[in-house]
Amino acid sequence: MTSRIMSALHGSAAEPALKRLRNKLLAVNVISLTLVIAVSFSIIYFNFYNRTQSDIDNALLSIPRGVLENVMLSQQSGGAANANSPSSADAPPGGQITISGEPRIPVDYTKSFVANIASDGSITVFSMLDMDNDTYLGAIEAALEESASSGSVSIADRAWRFSIEQSATSFTPYKYSIVFLDIQDANRGVNALAASLFVIGIIAVGAIFLISLFAANRAIRPVEASMIRQRRFVADASHELKTPIAVIAANAEAANDAAYEVEKWAAETGNEGEVAGISRWIGNIADEATRMGELVESMLKLAKAEEKQADLVVFDLVGAVCEEADRVEAFLFEKDISFDFELKAPETEQVTICSDRSKVQAAISVLLENAVKYTPEKGRVTMTVCKGNGNGNGGTKATNNASVSVSNTGPYIPPEDLAQIFDRFFRADPSRSSETGGHGIGLSIAKEIARTLGGELTAASVQDETGEAVNTFTLYL
Repeated sequence: MTSRIMSALHGSAAEPALKRLRNKLLAVNVISLTLVIAVSFSIIYFNFYNRTQSDIDNALLSIPRGVLENVMLSQQSGGAANANSPSSADAPPGGQITISGEPRIPVDYTKSFVANIASDGSITVFSMLDMDNDTYLGAIEAALEESASSGSVSIADRAWRFSIEQSATSFTPYKYSIVFLDIQDANRGVNALAASLFVIGIIAVGAIFLISLFAANRAIRPVEASMIRQRRFVADASHELKTPIAVIAANAEAANDAAYEVEKWAAETGNEGEVAGISRWIGNIADEATRMGELVESMLKLAKAEEKQADLVVFDLVGAVCEEADRVEAFLFEKDISFDFELKAPETEQVTICSDRSKVQAAISVLLENAVKYTPEKGRVTMTVCKGNGNGNGGTKATNNASVSVSNTGPYIPPEDLAQIFDRFFRADPSRSSETGGHGIGLSIAKEIARTLGGELTAASVQDETGEAVNTFTLYL
């Protein structure tokens, strides 16, 4: 077999299951608490934002009333002032008020002004802000261009909210008024709250992650201890069962030989009826003892495969594959199965890896035995060793330095069975158990070995138009 393969070459941490459980617990805890924090902070933010907008809207409504009060006080003191010549009235309660078309009128909000537009297009601005006429005119034009009764504009590098309303004064020729309110400080407060909530949220999520990680690790410790005890029990029980099962098998074989002699004596003396079936019954005991011994051996291999300890060495994967292929050569010949070998590696015939050689060979042995077992007579088994991602051009993952694929012709495996094919004691066709032998543990052993070595074992089944299927198991290392 080795010569056939070599000629073909010249022609061409916590355990994974517990880690997944811990990661699920961690993800559920962090995601749920993060959502709670996000929803809570969003409610706080939008409540503050809406309250700020409500205050701005209320301010926009109150500003014209302040202007109206000033105008009425001016009339009571001697009439409205000329828009171009300021005048002073007697001091009303609360202090002197000056009314002017120039920006000198104090209103309820100092960072605001009102522009009244008359029917003839003239504009009167009531303001106490020190801004020039071009700035006011630009603000009015920007508000009118919005084509809306309210909105926001930028004036003097600050944000302003405006509201266009019909004039509330019945004694002025104004058509409508535009109220402007500086909202720069309000926006800064909203943005400061959003930034604070974001920073607090990041810190809270980080703290939640650390606490959840600690809690998840504490939560899986009993599970890990239970799994260790269970594995130890399986290994110890299997080891203890080996001896009595071997004794039963040996005694059954000896009893079977004795039964054969008794049946021979009965045939010679004409007493066949008294001892009929003894050898068959004892033979069944021997067969079941052998089967039980194989099951115990498989359970021991499975317990050993689940051990995290690995004896890492650098070795040639092709040489390891050749050794395992040699062991099944007799079975291939017995069933007249053709065997093909292919190597995909760049500019070399060696695929050197650093791993546990005994475990790798154990996984390859399982795949080969499984292929031979389910390949019909005159079928075909193909083994492929790849360097990198399977095409000889390097891997797509850092861990996938090499792979071994074993393909065989045989019964098609539907997708629903492929999803469970690595489960312990699972069989795609339970009715074939007695025909093919085995216990449904082999692929579980290979899967556990792959996980222990940080690799992966996958399965695929493809059926062609003729109904023939090719089943492929690939071990990534």
